[in-house]
Amino acid sequence: AKNSLGLVLENENDTDRYDIKAQWNYLLYRNNQKHSQTNFYLKNQAGIAFKGDEREPVISTTLAADWETRRFFTLYQMHLERAGNLDDGSFHQEARIGIAPYIAKYGDLHSWLMLHVEHHPNYDRDEQVVFTPMIRVFKGNYLSELGINSNGDGMLNWVARF
Repeated sequence: AKNSLGLVLENENDTDRYDIKAQWNYLLYRNNQKHSQTNFYLKNQAGIAFKGDEREPVISTTLAADWETRRFFTLYQMHLERAGNLDDGSFHQEARIGIAPYIAKYGDLHSWLMLHVEHHPNYDRDEQVVFTPMIRVFKGNYLSELGINSNGDGMLNWVARF
């Protein structure tokens, strides 16, 4: 599909902020080859940010590109966000590489070992670059990612498609 809608529930441990956002993904470009696929996406989010007793509207946009085979995965994305008076706006970029330890058949459980790298230029110098080794598993319409980053914080992502 060229369009997808979703719900994002996000907890930012470092800022004590929680966001509830609707997300619209738009597939800008896809190139299917015999053994690989390339995608470019525009991802837009809008919702409410909560910090203590404060509530502010939050909007963000992300431009993402990925390339994958059944064995290898790469991703790059850049992200802009603004949460009313809770922040001065932010820019960050992310990259991810992954390898599948085995090639699963269609419909089977798929696993990936990945390294996720984030660059936050407006953070304190020692927290600008964060590395997160992680495990991704998916089967059918369900995907989970679990990791611990270089700051010692846990990461859990869960996606259900329907």
